Amino acid sequence: MIKLETIAPKNLIADKNKIIAALYLAVQDTVSEGQRFIAKYPPQTLTYTHYRRTGTLKKSWSSEIHMGGDRIEGIVGSNSNIAPYNKDVQGRSGDRNPMFYKHGWNGIPELKAKMNIELARRIDQQMQRTTGGK
Repeated sequence: MIKLETIAPKNLIADKNKIIAALYLAVQDTVSEGQRFIAKYPPQTLTYTHYRRTGTLKKSWSSEIHMGGDRIEGIVGSNSNIAPYNKDVQGRSGDRNPMFYKHGWNGIPELKAKMNIELARRIDQQMQRTTGGK
């Protein structure tokens, strides 16, 4: 989960509403990319069990953005009611079966790292556009 709280500097270069809108876009793009990232699965190679993927886990991932005042919160999550086994496949390091990571499945740790990098990059881009690069 990514949470942002805007802080307005004393000598504000751009309109506060423009900055909040720019931050919203940065969060929106980041959570959309995060959802795509976590729902992209490696090719099925474990075929000896004759298991056929249903797509349920992939469909369980969602993203949302909440805004209140100067606060913007972006969330990428999975509905465990739809896919209760998702923590075994893509959960946090301690929950996840190492076999899935070994076979190229991205999990919460990889999602968090990617989203932190992407959010910082997107905030920088949006602030450059909003403030005219100042």
